[in-house]
Amino acid sequence: MAKCCICVYYGKGDNFMDDFRNPNDPRIKRTKRNLKNSFLELMKEKPYHAITVTDIVNKAEYNRTTFYRHYETKDELVQELCDDIINDLIYAFRYPYRNASFINPAELKPSDVIIFDYIMKHKNFYSLWKHGDGIPGFQNQIIHTMIQLYKSDIHYQAFGGKDDYLIIYQAYGVWGLIINWINNDFQPSAEEMANELIKIINYKPPK
Repeated sequence: MAKCCICVYYGKGDNFMDDFRNPNDPRIKRTKRNLKNSFLELMKEKPYHAITVTDIVNKAEYNRTTFYRHYETKDELVQELCDDIINDLIYAFRYPYRNASFINPAELKPSDVIIFDYIMKHKNFYSLWKHGDGIPGFQNQIIHTMIQLYKSDIHYQAFGGKDDYLIIYQAYGVWGLIINWINNDFQPSAEEMANELIKIINYKPPK
């Protein structure tokens, strides 16, 4: 059966065969990365709800066909971006005990604590919280993730109160530390911040 030939313009890096490739294809990864980076750049210029798909594809120098080949909505792109960030957070959180079932906080070294290196890896993303509220809902998502990690991975010994309260206190405390670091233009260094966090973890009030 004969098919009608339709000419479609593809922007930078577009390829009509993307639909039939594995999601791990480097070209698909590159296209998605460019769309996400363009969204982050736009977040510096206007609030989240004012950003449109057209804004994103224009910034990325693609067209809407390319966008809809990978995402149905802007929110789907943003959720995938947030999922990427959260997955890296989980890896960074668990890094100190990746090869052990037990660790002594007093024996932690700055090189064991990579959560601030993780923040620096995603500096463009976290910088959004310096002058605004960032991406709607993400703060709740990251705190919920940290609470779940504390609950599933950390065992508390000889704590006189409810573990849930201590966990919530710690999760919000770490997020507050991160926000303060962002507001200080990511100063001091990630290594220095890791060292300070270790001191906080091991702090015991004088008797």
